[in-house]
Amino acid sequence: MRHPLALFLLIVVTALYAVATALRHQHPLWPYVAAFAEAGMVGALADWFAVVAMFRHPMGIPIPHTAVLAKNQQRLGQGLADFIDRNFLSLNYIRNKLAQWDAAHWLAQWLQSPGNAQRLLQPLLATTRFGLEAMDDTKVRAFFTRNVRSALQQMDVSNSSAAVLDSLTAQGRHQELLDDLTAQLARAVESESTQQHITQAIAKELRALRYLALDQAAARLTTRKIINAIARNLKDMGESADHPMRQRLDQAVQNWIMRLKADPELQAKANQLRDQILEHPQLNTYLEHVWADLLRWLSQDLRSSDSPLTLRLEAGITHMGRELAHNPDMQAWVNTQIQELGPQVVDYYRPAIRRHISDRVGEWDTRELIDEVESHLSKDLQYIRINGTLVGGLVGLAIFSVTQWLIGS
Repeated sequence: MRHPLALFLLIVVTALYAVATALRHQHPLWPYVAAFAEAGMVGALADWFAVVAMFRHPMGIPIPHTAVLAKNQQRLGQGLADFIDRNFLSLNYIRNKLAQWDAAHWLAQWLQSPGNAQRLLQPLLATTRFGLEAMDDTKVRAFFTRNVRSALQQMDVSNSSAAVLDSLTAQGRHQELLDDLTAQLARAVESESTQQHITQAIAKELRALRYLALDQAAARLTTRKIINAIARNLKDMGESADHPMRQRLDQAVQNWIMRLKADPELQAKANQLRDQILEHPQLNTYLEHVWADLLRWLSQDLRSSDSPLTLRLEAGITHMGRELAHNPDMQAWVNTQIQELGPQVVDYYRPAIRRHISDRVGEWDTRELIDEVESHLSKDLQYIRINGTLVGGLVGLAIFSVTQWLIGS
């Protein structure tokens, strides 16, 4: 730790003390100069000792209560961790800061700013490209295929299908879908153009009608009646929940669900069909080709400067920002979620943050820690020694002057 200016000032007051002491009998002012210089030397040396004692043993002598920083490194780390925890990670502080921050507005503006969407996507896309290239490997493809097959083999097809159908039909959810589907089919079949197209197609295929003494006109008329009957039945099904065909359909679905759940024979057949599909010799090849093609397509697309996927993602991010900026309800929801989630996240990680700070400071090399602190405080430490020299000299001069005045009086 070198402080050239402070050292130079110490040399100056030392030389001044020597000169003033030698000339003290030749003029009445020299004793005052000597008193100033002597006190300045004492102040400089005292502050030098204090500054050095903070970091190491002065002159290598293990004087008690010196090398303070090195001896208290662990306590310093714990104190720093406590300070940050108390002043920056406390729940009240976090809640107040989040309450004052309009996070939704900031997010909306940030997402709309040119280039931000790209800055958000670039690291994600780079990571994705790296992952795609790493996975485009024979061993990875084999691993993927093997695990997909293993997962499918462990799946209970009958119970899974029953659960899906149960969920779809619970509380009559499928009725609305069936209403809409039958209504759409009825409208499509009732359409004049559709009826004409179907009539012509059926009449054309019924070549056997010629042998029944029916001409093409009769075939068309008969077919048109059949289609009209189908359309009326579809319309009736869509409008009436009590339609016999609709009830039979519901009953058939319920019976199928019950059989999937409770019929061992049907369950065995479903699982047997699953195993036959999985054991098919072409399945592995197919899955590997699908995997390779998917990876290759994604990798090529993401590498392109005008990647459609990237452009859509960027446009989607910007659009989301615009929508958020004009949707007060969504902004309120975002702010509420952040204000509720933020303190929970900080509180969850507080112990880990405190432990990391404490451990990190404790693990620092003592020599490096001291050099780092000294390099940042070097200028201030120098001025402490300079001030010690000047203030000490002035105090010494004041004491000497008062002493002479009291003696003289």
